[in-house]
Amino acid sequence: MHNHFHLVVETPKVNLVAGMPWFLSTYTARFNRRHKLFSHLFGLRLLVICVFLLFSVGCSMLGPLAQLAVPAASAKLMFACLPSSASIDTPSGPRGIEVLEPGDSVIGFDGQPVGILQKHSYLEETRTEFLRITFSDGPSIELCGMHRVAGTRARSIKVGQTIDGRVVSSIQSRFGETRSYDLLTEDAGYRIAGVRVNSMIQEMQAAAASGLRSIRD
Repeated sequence: MHNHFHLVVETPKVNLVAGMPWFLSTYTARFNRRHKLFSHLFGLRLLVICVFLLFSVGCSMLGPLAQLAVPAASAKLMFACLPSSASIDTPSGPRGIEVLEPGDSVIGFDGQPVGILQKHSYLEETRTEFLRITFSDGPSIELCGMHRVAGTRARSIKVGQTIDGRVVSSIQSRFGETRSYDLLTEDAGYRIAGVRVNSMIQEMQAAAASGLRSIRD
């Protein structure tokens, strides 16, 4: 394991999303300073597996849990979701996805206010590509190539194509993000600048589950 580690953490608060980036960046900085190195120390994005009642199942469960992590991590590597700069339509106007939380209300995929059921946050490498898709009537959205816009994968969208009743005028790539997000809502997704954007959480979980079937069964 020259580029990653396994860590079991017990925390009384739901603060792993805030704590792990601090831990990784602090350790990397100290390691690089001590060994006169630079750049990333760990190879994959942070993968958190919530383990309940670990004390009751013992170490015999750690192996299967590690096996469960592999397809889940592979599925996440396919999806980068939305960059931290994304703003989601809400009944009170656009709000940054960073500040939204489960229980908040957003404009859903079908155009009606819906509640956020889950918010997922992921660490990204700066080389991860995000697409900025601009429409001829003004709106633009940023998301990874695997994300769906009104059911269509962003990486499949072409300039001049009509998506959700809008004509795509330009598509640009950008890099440099260190975090991405997605929301699970009470319907199929949410809206950005009036554009229907699918939630990818259930699709990502299904992709991981397809790889887990032999283990689960």
